[in-house]
Amino acid sequence: MQFLSNPHGCEGWAGEMAQRIRTFDWSTTDLGPLDQWSTSLACTVQMMLASPVPMVMLWGRAGYMIYNDSYSAFAGGRHPYLLGTPVELGWPEVAEFNRHVVDTCLAGGTLSFNNKELVLSRHGRPESVWLDLYYSPVAGDNQEPAGVLAIVVETTELVKSERVRQELTHNLEQRVAAEVQARSAAEDQLRQSQKLEAIGGLTGGVAHDFNNLLQVIAGNLHLLARHEPDNCQVQRRVTAAIAAVERGAKLSSQLLAFARRQPLSPAVYNPQRIYAGLGELLQRALGETIHIDVQLPQDSWCINVDRNQLENALLNLAINARDAMQGEGVIRITGENVILNPNDCVGKSIRPGEYVRLAVSDTGVGMSQATLKRAFEPFFTTKREGHGTGLGLSMVFGFVRQSGGHVDMWSEEGKGSVVQMYFPHSLEPECLDDDSDVDLQGGQETILVVEDNEGVRLTVVELLQQSGYTVLTAEDGDRAMQVLQRGAAPDLIFTDVVMPGRVKSTDLATWARAQNPPVAVLFTSGHTRDILSSNHLLSADIHLLSKPYSPDALTQRVRRVLSARQGCP
Repeated sequence: MQFLSNPHGCEGWAGEMAQRIRTFDWSTTDLGPLDQWSTSLACTVQMMLASPVPMVMLWGRAGYMIYNDSYSAFAGGRHPYLLGTPVELGWPEVAEFNRHVVDTCLAGGTLSFNNKELVLSRHGRPESVWLDLYYSPVAGDNQEPAGVLAIVVETTELVKSERVRQELTHNLEQRVAAEVQARSAAEDQLRQSQKLEAIGGLTGGVAHDFNNLLQVIAGNLHLLARHEPDNCQVQRRVTAAIAAVERGAKLSSQLLAFARRQPLSPAVYNPQRIYAGLGELLQRALGETIHIDVQLPQDSWCINVDRNQLENALLNLAINARDAMQGEGVIRITGENVILNPNDCVGKSIRPGEYVRLAVSDTGVGMSQATLKRAFEPFFTTKREGHGTGLGLSMVFGFVRQSGGHVDMWSEEGKGSVVQMYFPHSLEPECLDDDSDVDLQGGQETILVVEDNEGVRLTVVELLQQSGYTVLTAEDGDRAMQVLQRGAAPDLIFTDVVMPGRVKSTDLATWARAQNPPVAVLFTSGHTRDILSSNHLLSADIHLLSKPYSPDALTQRVRRVLSARQGCP
């Protein structure tokens, strides 16, 4: 591409982005080295760099980003990370929107939007922005669409000014009063959210490290039990230690739920069917002196949730209600289809729309207003020492918010409490559970284990080898890719999600999908952060085994993923 490497093409124009494009190592992307770029790509980039308007090129099916100086200013803190990054990874909060853009333009279409509202994180926090957007296909040397050229004009200030002009036009006095009320409520909500977010960041990080420690402990305990099958004393002590690990894992799971870093596998369910499978467990957990009154509408809308986590949330709320009533009384679990209008949402982290409201209420001792304000904080409890972790309500809060919903709580001393969970109405068809299981036996396949924690890696390798598998290892994604490029042909890649190095776990998955036939991938993690998906909501084609896991859970999940790859039932 002579205009970028040759002074004849570079004379007369300059800029930060021109220099960055020259020095970027494009050989690590599908575009290949700079001097091998197509004439079409080179010419379009030259035109884009000379434009004073913010422009960005999305090249190829992945949408590798190349942009000019004006767009780098628009990108804010995301620059220069965006250069050479696939657009869906660069802007994960609007990945679905950008995938539609790339698919449309590579099919020969064009798109334009006027004052399009998007929520972007350009400076480390989400912000609503309004944009005029123009997308058109760029032909490759073969005259077929090979990329997308986007013109991005921010109109945020214009839109905000127009809205202010309309605050002034319609019933100013009423709108000002409503605005003052809304701002006061929003500030209270923001302060509480920021407080919970800060605590959540800390607890999520602690839980991640804690899960790795638990995995090392659990793995070695299980191996010890296998090495000493006839030693009753060893078996008894190992069983007690594993029980403690499981209690720690539950605690860690609750921390991750509050921090909204718990990997969720949502599916569409009718709340009636969820309760049908939970009723017996609830009655056993609450005891015979508690009566459970369930009132769910026969025509209930469906919701898209992780069923296991919703059951845990209902169980936690019911146990809290039982304790508030000293073990006697009536707990009501109700459901209702509701439509929230804008006034219903003032000062709350929820948008107008259709929701299913699930509520758990009791007639117990209730809470003071001071206690109610802290009810969702992790480790906050009014129970005496040793009788509660203070994580039940915080887990419910994090799970519902991560599921796109909202939690409200009412309580008054001497009158009881009501916790209401709002879940968005799903229009998708209901999911039918597949309870089929696979044989827990091992296999003869080859598995590449990619894990930066040495203690975890060693126990996993031994457990898999004991099940008959051939095991290859790598300390991180960079070394794993070297193993693969040297000709290793694993049947499955078992990789930690968060690792040091340039090659990420998702890069390994991309490599695996590109093979013929594709190589199976099973992720594992203490939590997913934002790497596997936005908001930690896992799609059906992502397989994740959360730490800590038992040998049986590992064997079963590995076998299931391999069987699915081979087309086995």
